[in-house]
Parts: sequence; structure tokens; C-alpha cells
Amino acid sequence: MKRPHALPAYTAMALAVLFPVYWIPTLLTGESSLMEAYRADVMRLSAMDLLFVLIGAMEIYVYLGLRRVLEDRLHGGLPATLLLLMAIVVGVFHATVLFDVVLNVGPTLAQPLQERLVWASAAVTIGGLFVYSVLGVVLSIALLVKAAELPALLKVFAGLLVLACLLQLTVVLGLFNVVLFPVILLVLAVFFMRGGHEVEVV
Repeated sequence: MKRPHALPAYTAMALAVLFPVYWIPTLLTGESSLMEAYRADVMRLSAMDLLFVLIGAMEIYVYLGLRRVLEDRLHGGLPATLLLLMAIVVGVFHATVLFDVVLNVGPTLAQPLQERLVWASAAVTIGGLFVYSVLGVVLSIALLVKAAELPALLKVFAGLLVLACLLQLTVVLGLFNVVLFPVILLVLAVFFMRGGHEVEVV
């Protein structure tokens, strides 16, 4: 494994473990609705918020690592641009932790203001997930269109990514991504471990 690809590989493997560690307990809170669960999460600040920031930083790093590989293989183009945009959206999505900080650190805010901040955080979260999903679908299609130029693992990545993004767009079925997304990360980890290339036998 080439050194430039080693860290993205290990990061993808670690993220595959940490992703469900964060999201499973976050989603299984016992609240009556997703919005109530979201409100409860925003209204408290804990070590899980640090984990949320960490997995966001790791995901950005993995996407930028893949972007570098695609720039070498495809000389830039649409896939590299889409990965950069996805990294930016992930950054914005995970920056919603700032709402948690504002609501939990410093003077207690008036109840109406608290509610507005919770809804603003929810809006950024939902918008981020929607934009990410659309970008992911377009990226998958762009990669599959160039399938002849790509190794098998990237084709598998593209196929799984489009499935994950379509599930996310349904919102409810997006819960399955707690399992599917780590699989996608492991595929990327193996791809990176092979040095960002693969010899295919025809």
C-alpha cells in the first residue's frame, strides 16, 4: 500500500466502526418521534457531540483522499468536483453541533429562541442530507458512466452509494444506512489499501 493511500484507508476503516457507534444510540433514544429525538439531542451537550465532530472530519478526509485518486485517474472532471462538494456539505452538516454549543453553553436562552434554534438546526440538517444525497446520486452515475476506466471496487462503491443516497432521500428508509454506509467505507478502505488501483483479470 502506497503511503499517500494508507491514512485514507485506515481512516475509512475507523469511520466504518465509529459511524454506527454514534448513530445507533442517537437514533434509538426512545422518543416518540424523530423530531423529538432530534430536539433532545440538540438540547444536550455530551461526549457524543465530540464523536459527531470527529466522524465528520474523518468523512471529509476520506472524500478528499478519494478525490485525489480520481483526479489522477480521470484528470479531474465531474467526479472530483462532486466529491469536493460532498466534503463541503458534510462539513456544513456536522457544523450543526454549533447549535448544541449555543443552546448549552453560556446564559439560558428564552424558550421561543431555543425553539427557533432547534428548528434552524433541523433545517440545516435535513437540507444537508438532501443535498448530499443528490450529489451522491450524481457522483455514482458519473462514475458508472466511466465504468470502463475504473477498477471493480470503485464500481461497487458507486453502486452502493447510489443505493444509500436513494434510501436517504426517503428519510425513513435512510435508517438502513447505519449498516450500509460502513460497508461502503470498507469498500473504499480496501480500494485505498490496494494503492488506489486494481488489476482486473478479463
